[in-house]
Amino acid sequence: MRMIYKIFLIGLLGIFLFESCYDDKGNYSYRAINEITVKHDFFGDTVLRMYSFVDTLRVFPEISTTVNHDPDNYEYEWVAVGGDPTIGGQYTLGKEKDLVYPITLPSQSYSVYFKIQDKSTGLTTISSLSLQLSTLFSRGWLVLGEGDDGRTQLDMVSTGGEDTTLLKNILQEVDLQEWGKPTCIFVPPYRPAAALNYIHVGTDKGTYRLSTSTLLPIEGAHLKWSFYDVSAAGECVMTEAVQIMGYYRAALVDGNLYYTELGGQQACFFGSPSNHYKGNYDLFPVGDKIGYSVKERGYATVLYNKRDGRFVYQESGYGTPVGYCADMSDRVGDPFSWKPEYEYVTTLNCHKGSGSTYTILRDGSDFYLYSYRISYSFGIIKQLMVKMDNVIDLDKAEFFGTSNMLSVIYYTMGNKLYGYDFARRKCELLKTFDGYEITLFLSDILVETSKDYFYIALYNPAKPASTGGEIRKYAIVDDVDDIVIKEEKGSKWEGLCKVKSIAYKPR
Repeated sequence: MRMIYKIFLIGLLGIFLFESCYDDKGNYSYRAINEITVKHDFFGDTVLRMYSFVDTLRVFPEISTTVNHDPDNYEYEWVAVGGDPTIGGQYTLGKEKDLVYPITLPSQSYSVYFKIQDKSTGLTTISSLSLQLSTLFSRGWLVLGEGDDGRTQLDMVSTGGEDTTLLKNILQEVDLQEWGKPTCIFVPPYRPAAALNYIHVGTDKGTYRLSTSTLLPIEGAHLKWSFYDVSAAGECVMTEAVQIMGYYRAALVDGNLYYTELGGQQACFFGSPSNHYKGNYDLFPVGDKIGYSVKERGYATVLYNKRDGRFVYQESGYGTPVGYCADMSDRVGDPFSWKPEYEYVTTLNCHKGSGSTYTILRDGSDFYLYSYRISYSFGIIKQLMVKMDNVIDLDKAEFFGTSNMLSVIYYTMGNKLYGYDFARRKCELLKTFDGYEITLFLSDILVETSKDYFYIALYNPAKPASTGGEIRKYAIVDDVDDIVIKEEKGSKWEGLCKVKSIAYKPR
């Protein structure tokens, strides 16, 4: 009886379900899904290997849709996400279907995502490709100059690959709050300690330190974080920096002289300014260049005290600067006095002889060249003083340089390059660069030191500042009668920014 009752209930339930299904009149509405398909050989497991600041990433995907074929219905975005946690970064590369992106990203591996949004449904389709970026930053000339907005631009003439390659606007993806006009760039000529490997980029609104491997700002990039007392740091505008062999580094920052040691726990930190005398902290203004030995292990530096019109020096004991300047004494029979009380013009260092330093001073319309040697064994030695007779346009000179082998000083005025042989009191107009402005003259005292070269930077004002600059390399020819220079073949680099300062980066 109980079994018959269960069968009855099951049958009744079946009839009910059948009626329910039978009464469904199809009240549900269906819409076809708009399927988006993206095709390109780069998507998938392929890893693209390219050079940043050299190559252009070009991707032209094929897109098919099943329902909505209106191209205005879709929005696109290309985004690169860095895979190295020490560098990282997310960068938007474009917002069009086809990607043409001149690569300016830091060297690392990236996942590049292509996003397509269906505006009618809000659904997004994502495809991705893998990108491995390398750079040619290992070796070459770093070129600091002005871009189109007048602010700092960093280019590079790279010699790190098989060919010489121009790398443009390396820091354009870097967001620095203060990034003014360029002043100077400093690259360590060699690497005595890890803390001192940083490249220094000077601007009129502050100086920033870059990694030598990535050319990206380090953590705490602003130079103010290199001061023992950060509150005492000024704007930190660096205009000159030199490395004194393996002992220490000297720099002119905000017009004052600072030193950093190359070793110890406090390496690369600035203390107090050194342009004062012992026991007297009244800072005196100094010339814009530092005299030092580029050939001997002379560890003193020489500057010109513009307030008192005299030469001063600072020495170090076992590589540690004493932290103040001192006067040098004169002796009877010396070729000149250390206190001429003249107006300062500039200071130049070179390899001539056992290494020479020249300081040019001015007394009204007369100019004088002071030559001295900074020696490890004999101290600071006076060599000669020359009244620079027969000079042309020296009162309007903008940039200076010197030969490493000959008794010749070079200087520029406007678009003209002059040479002055101070041994023969002979001045010659060497070149006129028609249609250009001269923006830099650099004697090579650190790279090819066994030869005699200089570099001159030119700017074509008819072109944008970001691309109107160029650099030419010249050899200095030893000639008994004339001042002779010769342009080096294959050493002319165009398309640069308006050059302000250059420095060679060794591997």
